[in-house]
Amino acid sequence: MSKFTSNTTVVSAPGKVLLAGGYLVLDRLYSGLVIATSSRFYSSVFPKVTTGDQSQYAVASRITVRAGQFPPEASAWSYDIILTPSGVKVKPVMGEAGRNKFVEVAVTKTLEYSIQWLSRGTEDGGKSVLSKIGKGLEVVVLADNDFYSQREQLTSASLPPRLSSLDSLPPFSPLPRPIGQTNKTGLGSSAALVTSLIGALLLHLDIVSLPSSDEAESMHAAKIGNLQGTPALDTIHSLAQFCHCLAQGKVGSGFDVSSAIYGSHIYTRFSPSLLKPLMSDLPPPGPDLMAHLDPKNWDQKVQAARLPKGIRMLLADVDAGTDTPSFVGKVLQWRTDKAEEAKELWTRLSDTNTRLEGMLARLIGMEDEEVYKEGSTMKQRDVRQLIQDLLFETASTLSVSPFHFVTALRADKKEIRSLMREMSEKSGVPIEPLEQTRLLDTCSSSPGVLGGGVPGAGGYDAIVLLVLDHPEVIRRVEDIWEGWTEMSVCPLSARQSDGGLRVEDVDQVPGLKQALAE
Repeated sequence: MSKFTSNTTVVSAPGKVLLAGGYLVLDRLYSGLVIATSSRFYSSVFPKVTTGDQSQYAVASRITVRAGQFPPEASAWSYDIILTPSGVKVKPVMGEAGRNKFVEVAVTKTLEYSIQWLSRGTEDGGKSVLSKIGKGLEVVVLADNDFYSQREQLTSASLPPRLSSLDSLPPFSPLPRPIGQTNKTGLGSSAALVTSLIGALLLHLDIVSLPSSDEAESMHAAKIGNLQGTPALDTIHSLAQFCHCLAQGKVGSGFDVSSAIYGSHIYTRFSPSLLKPLMSDLPPPGPDLMAHLDPKNWDQKVQAARLPKGIRMLLADVDAGTDTPSFVGKVLQWRTDKAEEAKELWTRLSDTNTRLEGMLARLIGMEDEEVYKEGSTMKQRDVRQLIQDLLFETASTLSVSPFHFVTALRADKKEIRSLMREMSEKSGVPIEPLEQTRLLDTCSSSPGVLGGGVPGAGGYDAIVLLVLDHPEVIRRVEDIWEGWTEMSVCPLSARQSDGGLRVEDVDQVPGLKQALAE
């Protein structure tokens, strides 16, 4: 029997790629360019009829969260909602799967926030939340395949590591091992999980309203400058930043959560002091979450950005793994020990990042020009000649033209890589390891590749390329990756997709209804 009802709620959040601003984004003096991906995390909330076990107080209901792609015995977490004389409490139920800190914090703090919101100005004691939850809720979280390495799936199907092979895998492909034993690909799975889960619960409890898929894309496309100002998204943003930081045990930069909310943008972080009063995991009644998380008190900057038409982001998983917290700690220690040296390098890197952002914006501004349309659609022309035109301006004598800015963009990407390697050398952290350098240099020399790098904190997790969006350009890059012997390189099917958090129609997401029914 189908579990779908009129009360089913499905909310999704995108993954992310920090295209420029690695490490700098930790400091409010600098910004980062973060691109949202077409790969998404989906949180689906269903009412259920079962209740939790009895305890010393009445168990009002139970919320169960299940990661639908993983072995059932190791991927379900339950939380009893208990009505006590002092109010409502949320108690984790210890089962086979143990604890999942990200799920636990997202559920408990969202319910704590909801109780405060629905009880404001009254002595409700949480009864309004209990009435909305009813007998209980079942939540199923599912992730698009790109969030986890698909190497085993390709190998078992005797498929080569190419985009066409990834497209042939079923959506939400089942994974054989528990989450902790599954290789991730660096797209920000924890941030997308936490954000979509919080959004789905708040929407289901009628505390917020969220845009549909089409509305989210339209909202992003229509925005110029600040992406903030939508109360529901701004509220979820501050709550999700808090939950993600509390689950991690530290206040991070927050660009991954911000992208999961707002989509692609230029990000300047919030002041870490905003979350310090909340970072001790106190039971309710703890700090006033509504006051601390009021978006009016937050100071991050979220400026609209995207990639120009005709330019595509290509991603690959290099299957080596990076200890990102260790990297960040060592880079920040170098910055402390060599303050002047670090400031000079970070200033140069910030200037180049800003120039790159400006080049992208100028190309976007030219999208309606005929000469841009001819270049970006790439129809009826020899691709080699077109690439020569775009990279060396032979098709135009104009000093300010799409060809000029694409050439400048390519130079900026090259300069950013050079400066990141300089930071790598001075800090002693392999931000762009030699193996990655050789791979990126080979890719960058391929016709139609505008540049690349190691996203975010760098290391051995992944690479990102900006390329002209043409099948021949992409085929050449895939040939390089498939034939590469120094490391195993597997493409990711994700590409840029600018919208952020949104409500989903189950019937419009390929494979979602089937995956939820299993």
